[in-house]
Amino acid sequence: MLHIRDTVVGSIVPSDVQLALIEDSHIQKLRYVKQIGFGYLVYPGANHTRFEHSIGTMHITGEILRRLEEKNEELEGVGLLHDIGHAAFSHCSDALLERHLKTTHEKAGEELVRKSSIKDVIQDSTLSHKKLLELYSERGFGELVTGSFGADRLDYLLRDAMYSGVAYGVVDYQNIKDNIRIYKGKPAIYRQGIVSIESLLIARYSMFTSVYRHHASLIAQGMYENAVDLAIASGEMDPAELKSLNDFEMTHRLIGISASRELMTRVMNRRLFKRAYFDHVSDAIKLREINELIEKTGLKDGQYTVKTMKFRSDGGDIPVVDKKGGLIGSLQELSPLVKTLTSTLDSRQKLIVSCDARDVGKVKGAIKKVMGIGAITEAE
Repeated sequence: MLHIRDTVVGSIVPSDVQLALIEDSHIQKLRYVKQIGFGYLVYPGANHTRFEHSIGTMHITGEILRRLEEKNEELEGVGLLHDIGHAAFSHCSDALLERHLKTTHEKAGEELVRKSSIKDVIQDSTLSHKKLLELYSERGFGELVTGSFGADRLDYLLRDAMYSGVAYGVVDYQNIKDNIRIYKGKPAIYRQGIVSIESLLIARYSMFTSVYRHHASLIAQGMYENAVDLAIASGEMDPAELKSLNDFEMTHRLIGISASRELMTRVMNRRLFKRAYFDHVSDAIKLREINELIEKTGLKDGQYTVKTMKFRSDGGDIPVVDKKGGLIGSLQELSPLVKTLTSTLDSRQKLIVSCDARDVGKVKGAIKKVMGIGAITEAE
């Protein structure tokens, strides 16, 4: 019997079909895709991968199912497979997938489950391919994996906090697991589990603010996106490569293309652009105007980055039930904290603009013409 020793969730004993899926090349690729992209440039320990996260999510899914006294091998399979569509550097390639291939990592993953060797492994096992695909859609019972307090989120918060060396993502996983119930085919929570879910939602916000959206990580991501855009525009890279390359392959590919070499080399050596602006802005912000004014200063594509980020809160609609399984209300109705957090965060958006240190002054001036205010230029 094979035991997998995981740093976060402990000992994992995969079934025969789970082991066959783990050994498939699409899962093995995730060994070489960093979980939080360029986060390691800020947090040196954050070199963990989508591979270990996927196995951890599978394990936590199984634990939740056993607590519910449910047997659902297909859902455990979803836990393992939910991230197979990720491109190089995980979420750092999401915008590139949408821009160049009109897809998302979720859609790319579902396509692999439908058509690749993953399908063959499933059909050669006791699993139902049809049922697994239905659960992969993330609706209903599938939210036990990908929902607002599902196995995916529980694993990545715990795992990312551990490897980043921060305390923000630590959540009371055992209490949440013990208080999950199913209401009308969807995950719900007992009233006594409200505090743990509140803590989870706050932990997610704290991780986004301090880890996932650290300005240096965002700048590295912007430079990486620029490098890929330039490589594709030069005709030396096929957009389809976005789906197949892991972190190492993508890095080697971009450094080997003259149009993208300088940017990707700078990212790898952490010679990042500097902030010209990083603050909250309104939804009416005119990104096109910012880009046009920056280009009028003489900067070209690839010599600066402009990105907006909006935190999408969720969890307010989680059903809260009593011990008999009857609905008491939604989490937002029963938790003033969640209600305040949701209304506050959903209205906030941040803008980050970066460029080479020598160009910060003129970029700052261009932004000021659009926004009528100054820009922060603190050192990292």
